[in-house]
Amino acid sequence: MGAEPETKGNRKKVSYVGVPAVFKLELACKHLNDAYEGFGCYLVGSALERADWRDVDVVLILDDDAFAREFPSADLRGGNFELDTKWLIHTVALSDWLKEQTGLPIDFKIQPQTWANERHKGMRHAKGMRVTRERSE
Repeated sequence: MGAEPETKGNRKKVSYVGVPAVFKLELACKHLNDAYEGFGCYLVGSALERADWRDVDVVLILDDDAFAREFPSADLRGGNFELDTKWLIHTVALSDWLKEQTGLPIDFKIQPQTWANERHKGMRHAKGMRVTRERSE
């Protein structure tokens, strides 16, 4: 879909979100991933493709059933869930919270898995993953 991020020597640029903001985004997404039953947060869009991004797109993808439980009145047909009052409150509040946490112009959305996979074929970079080290006995 979009162009691959530019390369510097042999290394690909993972995203165009700078440090320490991308670290702050990583930390904030850990909290969101813990709070919601889903696949987690992903950095998507222009900040993965080019240095002149306008905003930083973050998507929280929930399993379809988890999305339906979280937003029981949302209509999934044609993206009409974006008109659901509870979905709008969550989206606006979490966008503002992520902006406050990171200092970035965040465009945040919550999407059901099937809908997200059918409509968005671009790159996704997982954010807020928990990594643990195996303890030796």
